Amino acid sequence: MCSLPMARYYIIKDADQRALCMRDGQLLVGDSTADNCCAEKVCILPNRGLDRAKVPILLGVQGGSCCLACVETGEGPSLKLEDVNIEDLYKGGEETTRFTFFQSSSGSAFRLEAAAWPGWFLCGPAEPQQPVQLTKESEPSARTKFYFEQSR
Repeated sequence: MCSLPMARYYIIKDADQRALCMRDGQLLVGDSTADNCCAEKVCILPNRGLDRAKVPILLGVQGGSCCLACVETGEGPSLKLEDVNIEDLYKGGEETTRFTFFQSSSGSAFRLEAAAWPGWFLCGPAEPQQPVQLTKESEPSARTKFYFEQSR
């Protein structure tokens, strides 16, 4: 578990109230009726190296031992979980922009924009049990809105 005092843990849900969960090394949007997908506690820390007005955050799973990153593919960016400790990113040990998302509010929900890829947002899949992704979008949609429930 992340031991930094400013670390906060959240259960993150999509607009359909389906929680993010881990399965087979992937971060999925779960199905509330499925027994095999337990809500993942996501550790959130600020990225102190980027403009604080944009609310830059790092997202760690599995107790902060694995972080969500934006990586280049031949067709644009995609999401990948990388074995890097969120505390090391917080301390500025590695290039952190690709691990950073700008958090903006949209009513009671939040949108998460990839810091390394402006205009690309974390997006929930249409069907449950599928991985979260990035989408290029100019207007908010239900699939790019997430709700944060504080957890212990």
